[in-house]
Amino acid sequence: MSLWQKKEKKERISSMEAYRRAAQQAQRARQGESFYSEPAPQEPDPEPEQPEQPEKSKPERRGWLFRRKKSAPAAPAQEVRAQHGPKSDVPRLEQIRRRKHERRMRRAALALIALIAFFLYLGGIFSASINLFSDLLDTTRIALTPGKGWPVDQQIEGLFDIQPISGGVALCGSSELVLYSSTARQLHSVQHGYASPAMTSGKTRICVYDQGGKELRVESRSRTLMTRTTEYPILTADMAKGGTLAVATRSERYLAEITVYDLNFEEIYYAYLAEYYPYLVELSGSGNQMAVVCMKVENGSFGAQLQFYDLTASSDAQRVTVDLPGCTPLQLHYSADGMLVVICDEFTALYDPATGEERARYDYGDRQLLTADFYGRNTLLVFDRVGSGVSGSCLLLGETLQQLTAVSYAFDLADAALGSENFYLIGEETAVGYDLTGKQVVSQSLSSEGRLVAVGKQPLAVTTKEILQLTPLTNQ
Repeated sequence: MSLWQKKEKKERISSMEAYRRAAQQAQRARQGESFYSEPAPQEPDPEPEQPEQPEKSKPERRGWLFRRKKSAPAAPAQEVRAQHGPKSDVPRLEQIRRRKHERRMRRAALALIALIAFFLYLGGIFSASINLFSDLLDTTRIALTPGKGWPVDQQIEGLFDIQPISGGVALCGSSELVLYSSTARQLHSVQHGYASPAMTSGKTRICVYDQGGKELRVESRSRTLMTRTTEYPILTADMAKGGTLAVATRSERYLAEITVYDLNFEEIYYAYLAEYYPYLVELSGSGNQMAVVCMKVENGSFGAQLQFYDLTASSDAQRVTVDLPGCTPLQLHYSADGMLVVICDEFTALYDPATGEERARYDYGDRQLLTADFYGRNTLLVFDRVGSGVSGSCLLLGETLQQLTAVSYAFDLADAALGSENFYLIGEETAVGYDLTGKQVVSQSLSSEGRLVAVGKQPLAVTTKEILQLTPLTNQ
């Protein structure tokens, strides 16, 4: 650009600026405002007047709040369009694109969080919380959806065991496991198909395993929690009230091995037995102590050894052993004070798991033990009838195996159960119940052959045709 062209452009810009100032002064004069007049330069071809943009009012501060000054009313929409032309849609399109992008980012973030939570669950970080939440949901569901009440038909083939659980009972047959609530609503049913099934239960979980086989499964009150195939045949198993599970199996290098699983079914403890063959396992309520009864052969004769394991101690102080020569342990039970009750064929003894010391003993004499049950610190012993004209006896022992009460019965006993306040006996045609002082509180005839009895929230009798609630004498 030449110098004269630059000079001409500069003069034109100055003329346009002077013309704009003159137009503004003329407008103020028409509105009655004072101004200083200046001679406007004469231009042959002035530029068209640009519309004046309204000034934005600034907020007036008052304390912590801002109040905006009142401005002149806005021009009508048609007039504004006439001045500025058609309104552009570009800002609106930009806002729509930005919002869509933000929504996509939020969805991607939620998907990533869900994926991370899924992998953490697979890793076991949230498993305990999820299992606890599942138990709470089961408890709520049982409370909010009651059943129609007892009795209900009993159609479980080969029924052999009934055990109370939280809010109901679990019944196991030759091919099926069925769970009922305390109001007779069926909670869960599963086909196990084991050749030699056995059942052990905690407070809210049930383990069914194939004794002599390699399969086991753990069920909650609403679903299957775990199925597992062991490497070697299962000998016995036990579940603590809290859900810890101990499984004894055969072994390749040893006679047997015992594996303890936590609530998430992670292996937390191993015990290998090179000289003894375990056939009874019992876990304490907390799952921190374990008692094992092993069979051993010494000098051509069979004997038993009682082994105590502290699952929280170091390896050097984990096991305490007690030899039990000349007897056969039949049942084990950790009492409420932590002592172990051992039911043998000729006596019942109380042992201290920390030292293996025998604290108390009750001998049967010439009586033949038929069955036993436990609750808290009490032990129920039921002795068989010696002859057709002789009554059987039932004995309740306290925390130091002292006799609390004794009753007799005159029918063929099928099962017995002990609760917190009463104990019950069932025969083929009748079921009876007594309180802890020996006073009879239940006497009920059965319409079909009696098989099993259990004490949960209420006493239940199982016959070949139905499951019914035992009615106290005061309500009959």
